[in-house]
Amino acid sequence: MQKLWHQITEQLIPLFRRRLSGVDALPQLAVLGLLSGLITGGVILVFRLAIEWPLEHFLPGDGSESFEELDLLTRGLLPLTGALILGFMLHRLATQDRKVGIVHVMERLNYHQGYIPFRSAVVQFVAGVATVVTGQSAGREGPAVHLGAAFSSLMGQWMRLPNNSIRTLVACGCAAAISASFNTPISGVIFAMEVVMMEYTIAGFTPIILQR
Repeated sequence: MQKLWHQITEQLIPLFRRRLSGVDALPQLAVLGLLSGLITGGVILVFRLAIEWPLEHFLPGDGSESFEELDLLTRGLLPLTGALILGFMLHRLATQDRKVGIVHVMERLNYHQGYIPFRSAVVQFVAGVATVVTGQSAGREGPAVHLGAAFSSLMGQWMRLPNNSIRTLVACGCAAAISASFNTPISGVIFAMEVVMMEYTIAGFTPIILQR
């Protein structure tokens, strides 16, 4: 196993990286799109499980969205307590670490070549779970897009891929997250191309549509 891992990291990944720098890198980008889809799918699965498991066990009634069946006092205290905890947590963080959501992904894509730090993904995961579980006025879709984009970007950073490939991976992660959250794969592709990348190219479109 150690020999196989050494071969992958020392031979296959550098070869893959060199192929990506060429003009005919569409097959390699397609592979990246598929890998991004698998990673994003796993991350979104864990994220949804972290939300639905406590809600299904502690909310009255069936399902994970029956907040209206809580008594009046709990219905008021739960979001208030959640807001205080989130406010304290975010206040303790540095300003650059508080930025989460789709707008932050677009900022990292436009000004930082799609490089999203791991710390940002952790903050988004914890804040997203706490927000939904405590009944705040926000959904799970924005955090899901951030998480999909972040872990796809981290994969590209770990492989030390070129900047254009990391940008494509971020778009792939966004599209996969939208597809997983709404069960609308075509909408995920359109969102990634028009809102995130803001351009239509064959090199960008192929890996994004493959990961869905």
